[in-house]
Amino acid sequence: MAHPMVVTVICDGNRPDFITDATTPAMAALKRAGTWFANQRGIFPSATRASSASIATGSHPISHGLRGNCMGLPIPGGFEFHDAGKPEFFDTYRRHYGRMLARPALAERVADLQGAVMSANVSPGAAFFHDSYGHAHMYHRELCYGPGRVPTGEKIASPSGGEGDAIMTRRFIEALMEKRPSTATLWLSEPDVSMHAAPLGSDVHLKALAGADRMVADVAEAVDRLRDEGHDVLLMVGSDHGHESVTDAIPVERRLFEAGFKKELDGPEIVVAPQGCAAFIHFGGDAASRRVEAAEWLRQQDWVEDVFMGEDLARLGQIPGDDLIAIDMAKAEGANINRVPGLSAMAVRFDEEVGEIRRHCGMHGGRGRYETNPALFAVGRGFEAGREIFSETSITDIAPTALSHLGLEVSGLDGSALQGRSS
Repeated sequence: MAHPMVVTVICDGNRPDFITDATTPAMAALKRAGTWFANQRGIFPSATRASSASIATGSHPISHGLRGNCMGLPIPGGFEFHDAGKPEFFDTYRRHYGRMLARPALAERVADLQGAVMSANVSPGAAFFHDSYGHAHMYHRELCYGPGRVPTGEKIASPSGGEGDAIMTRRFIEALMEKRPSTATLWLSEPDVSMHAAPLGSDVHLKALAGADRMVADVAEAVDRLRDEGHDVLLMVGSDHGHESVTDAIPVERRLFEAGFKKELDGPEIVVAPQGCAAFIHFGGDAASRRVEAAEWLRQQDWVEDVFMGEDLARLGQIPGDDLIAIDMAKAEGANINRVPGLSAMAVRFDEEVGEIRRHCGMHGGRGRYETNPALFAVGRGFEAGREIFSETSITDIAPTALSHLGLEVSGLDGSALQGRSS
């Protein structure tokens, strides 16, 4: 029986200015066939794992609880660094907080309809926090499961990058046509993987864009088949964040040690959780009393754009804390070696040499113009062809837009539905 459906494709890290007839002809054509959101905004930090949770729940980190790509969790005497992308962090997070995300994901909200499908070729954290309570049919190289997070036993060998994206796209389309779920999300690792590894605008980057474009075209063709069967399908194609080019990589934790704020370089009293072009700095133990002094010192560094504490974090939609400082890394005018605009310093913990490796390559996580501007267009009922919306929209609007298309209540979210949004 025909029913409303929402199909979403996330091309990780894609920037709106990379969607052109020359670079991504399929996406450019779809953009004209639907409504383009020219002022789409990401969250802070503009990083994939927290952004995945925000897209799934329609909420900012202050509401859903996943702070960023990596986090410091309290231990005696300070904090311990954790990478939220690792498969083991899923259970670490549950043990620490006694729950998963504090807001329900879209997959949970449609569980009583035709359910949800999630096919992801990104990190386990980005995939699993998109469906933290396990209501979807999940397809991921680490684990495939059905509702209830019951493993299916299926193994998918999908390496990060274009080859794995193609494998995951084929599996996604198979599941889409077999299950015809209420919501279905495909999360590609490209062009993000290639942008991190090579300068923005390079042949490597452009090849990755072309590959992602082919995946979007394949999904769009499947959507047309579903529409021919009578299904009312809303297709949304976008990204979770954009990218800036790296000017330099700053070992923030090492700099705090050298300035005398840490007693030992690898001690737990101050732990930096880099977010790419931003960082969270956790203060515990004896260092807690030095937090305000450290914030003033950070404001004086030429590699820091801005410093956020307390309610300033809350206003950014981020989780405040009296043991935390957030920094946005310094931005610069100009372009990289391929004339792609948008420049930012990058935060790391200790490595002094990584700056030479990453210079001119893509990075994100901060509040720069390009890293906070992901792409989004919608094709389907309620979205006029050829229309452009210039008012500010957000990745937190994707879930409420899906709920509205499905006729479900839009409540308990930070975002709002995009149907009927004025220019």
